[in-house]
Amino acid sequence: MRPLHHIGYWVGDLDAAVARATRDLGVGPFLVHRNVRFEEFRYADGRLVDDPDHLDHTAAFAAWGPVVLEFGQVHAIDPELATAYGYPAGGSASSSSVAMEVGHVSWVVDDLAAESERLEVAGCRLIHTAASGAVRVAWHDGGPLFPHPIEVHLAGPPILGMHARLSALANGWDGRDPLRPMTGPAPAT
Repeated sequence: MRPLHHIGYWVGDLDAAVARATRDLGVGPFLVHRNVRFEEFRYADGRLVDDPDHLDHTAAFAAWGPVVLEFGQVHAIDPELATAYGYPAGGSASSSSVAMEVGHVSWVVDDLAAESERLEVAGCRLIHTAASGAVRVAWHDGGPLFPHPIEVHLAGPPILGMHARLSALANGWDGRDPLRPMTGPAPAT
C-alpha cells in the first residue's frame, strides 16, 4: 500500500484560499514556500529545463488531520507543462479567487525509479522529474487511476518529517499568523 502523503490544489489566490480554509475548516497554520524553484527539472523525454519561469509557483502546506493539504498558486508556467498537468485553461486556477481545483495526489516511496516504472506500466505516463536538495520527485499523469496528476516523492527527512512538523504547528493553534514562511529543515520521523 502507498499511503497518501498530501493532496494538492491549484488556487487562483493563495491568501484568499488560506483565509477560507482557516475560517471554514479550521485548517492551519500554513507553511509557505514562495516562488519554488527546482535545481533540476527534466521532462520524461530527457530534456533538461533551465528556465526559472518554466514553473514558478508558491506552495503552502498545512496539516488537516491525518492529511497534508497543499495549495499551489502558479505565477508562470510553460504551456507544455500546463497542458501535461491539466492546469486550468487561461493560466489561473479559477475566475474566483477562493475556488480550488485538484492539482495532484502525492505519496512517498523508497525507490522513485521503481515507482515511476510501476506507474508507467499502470498507464500513468511520466511527465517530468525534479530535484532540489534532498527533495526528489516524479510527476505522472493520472492515467486510468485519477483525472489529475500524481506526484511521487522519494522518502527523505524533508518529506517524511512534513506531517509531524505541520501537526505540531496545528496543535493548539490560535488562528493567528495563518501563513508562515517555510524555513529550516523538517524533522525526520
